[in-house]
Amino acid sequence: MSQAQKTLNGGNVFGRDFLQGAVDGVFGEETGRACIRAKYWLGYPTGELRATYGDLLNDYLLGKQQPTADMIKRTALRQKPASAKPMRAEALEEALKHLGLKERPAGSNIVRFSTWYGVRGPWCAMFVTWCYVGAGSKAFVKGVRYAYVPYIVQDARAGRNGLSVTRSPKPGDVVCYDWDGGVADHTGLFEKWLVEGRSFQAVEGNTGMGNDSNGGEVMRRQRLVSQVVAFVRVGR
Repeated sequence: MSQAQKTLNGGNVFGRDFLQGAVDGVFGEETGRACIRAKYWLGYPTGELRATYGDLLNDYLLGKQQPTADMIKRTALRQKPASAKPMRAEALEEALKHLGLKERPAGSNIVRFSTWYGVRGPWCAMFVTWCYVGAGSKAFVKGVRYAYVPYIVQDARAGRNGLSVTRSPKPGDVVCYDWDGGVADHTGLFEKWLVEGRSFQAVEGNTGMGNDSNGGEVMRRQRLVSQVVAFVRVGR
């Protein structure tokens, strides 16, 4: 498995790091996602994007087997949207438009994001959903996905709905927090590193000084990586 990880980690004819993590000899979630990522950019059909590593994938990555004409066409089509502004950047731009917005009355959870989503309750995930729907995401759906932070974490870990966990967050990626070692409590959008790998700035809905998870305002917050249960990349 270490050799397969090395191949995924840039030791391929494309020189691409599909692994984006450590070579540890263990086929875990990171390696599974790397296999899916490699197959996606090789032009595998969507129905064949599975978290498996076999001889055929190995041969493609090492140049022993050439992609088919259909695979080459799929890769070209997938590269077009990849060259445009990332969806996560558009989601972050949308989030920044609402800085300072507060629910009225205070403590009511009545705000444009919860009204739009159709649920009256803590609205941090509904704020993230608003931003990503506005950016064109199909992973987030008004009234369906997502109003509950643990579901974002679960789907990212399972690779559902185009979500995946990343160790290298970029501006606009989703951040899910766990304050007390239980289920995920809160979410927002990563904006930038303050001290790389240690602290960062995020834009969050329904937060406030003194109430991180239900503070009623869209704010910039400074956070620690130790408070994060998952950084989530939105793939569609």
